[in-house]
Amino acid sequence: MKFLILNGPNVNIMRWSEPGVPGELDYNAMMDYVQAGCDQMGIETDCCQTNHEGDLVDEIQAAAGRVDGIVLNPGAYAHYSVAILDALRLCGVPAVEVMLHAPDEREPFRQTDVVSFGCQGHFIGEGPQGYLHACLYLAQLLRADGTGKAHIVM
Repeated sequence: MKFLILNGPNVNIMRWSEPGVPGELDYNAMMDYVQAGCDQMGIETDCCQTNHEGDLVDEIQAAAGRVDGIVLNPGAYAHYSVAILDALRLCGVPAVEVMLHAPDEREPFRQTDVVSFGCQGHFIGEGPQGYLHACLYLAQLLRADGTGKAHIVM
């Protein structure tokens, strides 16, 4: 089983720290953490980050036949990208959304998540662990019936 771990704008410059754990994770360390967790689950990963909406759409469109599922952190595009939503709906590959931070703790304009309508699950505000929870959920979804059509919000 192979997943595309697709990250949108500014994820590459974020730093993440866990309460009670010394130090910070940068983007590369976070993706290393995700890949190590996926290795333990028997999931191959292809990680990609871009700051450009069209590049995200291109990666989603190219996913069919290349990967079994998509784990997407759309960054700020979550709130307005109909292009990413349409690509997710048309590509035929099940997708799960990850957001490191809960948008309800931020500005009011971030309350709408357009991209979520193209995803079969959502892992919001869990930090880097959200990626692993999303991969585990997606793997279970694909193993259960192979369709990727369930819709669960976590």
